[in-house]
Amino acid sequence: MDKLQAIGAFREVARQGGFAAAARALNSSPPSISRLISDLEKDLGVRLFNRSTRIVGLTEEGEQFLRRGVALVEELEAVTEEFRERRTEPRGHLRISSVVAFGQERIAQMVPGFLEKNPKVTVDLEISNRKVDLIQEHFDLAFRVGGAEGLESSMLKARKVFSQKLNFVATPEYTAAHGTPRNLDDLEKHRIVKQVSGTWGQINQFQHNGQEIVFSLPNDFVVNSPNAARNAVLTGKVIGLMADYLTTDYIANGELERLLPAYETSEQPIYAVFVHRNYMAAKVRTFIDHIVKCL
Repeated sequence: MDKLQAIGAFREVARQGGFAAAARALNSSPPSISRLISDLEKDLGVRLFNRSTRIVGLTEEGEQFLRRGVALVEELEAVTEEFRERRTEPRGHLRISSVVAFGQERIAQMVPGFLEKNPKVTVDLEISNRKVDLIQEHFDLAFRVGGAEGLESSMLKARKVFSQKLNFVATPEYTAAHGTPRNLDDLEKHRIVKQVSGTWGQINQFQHNGQEIVFSLPNDFVVNSPNAARNAVLTGKVIGLMADYLTTDYIANGELERLLPAYETSEQPIYAVFVHRNYMAAKVRTFIDHIVKCL
């Protein structure tokens, strides 16, 4: 048995969810894939898949082997790719996940420039607030708010690429019609759009004159999308508290103005999270460097 070939077949069956689909992906036949998996199970002394006529699912041992055994093969592939790419430019498919607002407002805008410089790389960008499993779902990279502390796996590593702060903003039309709040208590007299995602946004912490203030915005209008909150503010009917990178251009062209500048939130770091390997694929390293340079 070629163990590397068998592990590759195992990885593809786990990825595709079946022997026939794995065989098509590997340009092989279902019996050949089944034989490789059976030989691998015999060699390991465990059952890797629960098989039925309609479904193929990983056993507990299979899930463990997917995390640990397949990681070794991917490490070897990364080393091989690293040495090859020392002589060539980055190449291959890059699968990226990003939180919604940052992905829409920043990452998506930077991908075309990266592709222009690296024409042998293709990119699949999934924009979602779903916390993907980089290892099991085969993502190369994920952009998350926070993430350096408490990574769910020791196989993951994080690099800070950006920091955001939350600012109060409104249109000039709004403040002309309703006045400008002077402090947080004044917000009770105004209509506010409040962005909440899970527990995030329920309570905010501000620094004011060297003191920390814990404050909760009113719940008159709550949304779970930062882009939706910004669009609501642009109607000129509400005030919003949102990430500075979402409003910078609008403030510069006069569509929005910043309110309560003396009240600042703490910086919220945004990290690029990736699978830790001694040899990082050039396509991943180059993309992270590109994002850092652009930001």
